[in-house]
Amino acid sequence: MKSRTRVEPGSTGKGGLLARGTLALTMALLTLLVPRPSLGDVLTRTFPFEADKWYPLDDTKDGPVTLHRIQVAHQHGRFTKSTLFRPGNSDYLASIEIKVEYSNSATKDWKAKLRLALLDDAGVEIDGYNGSENVDEQQIHNVITIKLSTLKYGLDRARKLRVVIECAPD
Repeated sequence: MKSRTRVEPGSTGKGGLLARGTLALTMALLTLLVPRPSLGDVLTRTFPFEADKWYPLDDTKDGPVTLHRIQVAHQHGRFTKSTLFRPGNSDYLASIEIKVEYSNSATKDWKAKLRLALLDDAGVEIDGYNGSENVDEQQIHNVITIKLSTLKYGLDRARKLRVVIECAPD
């Protein structure tokens, strides 16, 4: 007696394309849910906010990258980000620079993922920055500089600066 396999509509049989596709999709979804291992510690700090003040990051190491200090400074000059992007209408805007001083002893560039937020008295985010910046190879005390435009009102209300930085190979 011969055995016969019945093929259902929409299937290609046991171990067929549909079954393999479902397995591949399930595996892909599971990899998204599993947290990515971190190469170092994530730096998380909150400081009382003062513009133009350097805040120490206590030489926190993240792999070969050492984070020394950070500053949120007023950007001065005739051509700032606010005046360039809103010429003649920058009365309510302030241009700022975020500076992060670091060292990288690696022989290749790394990426620093930065999540910075200005917080009001209640801890509510007013403004911030969320992005990645290059951390150049074999640098000692180099500075990442990010130029932003923000509201003067927000800077006046800011009471705290929350800093989250994570570094990884580029």
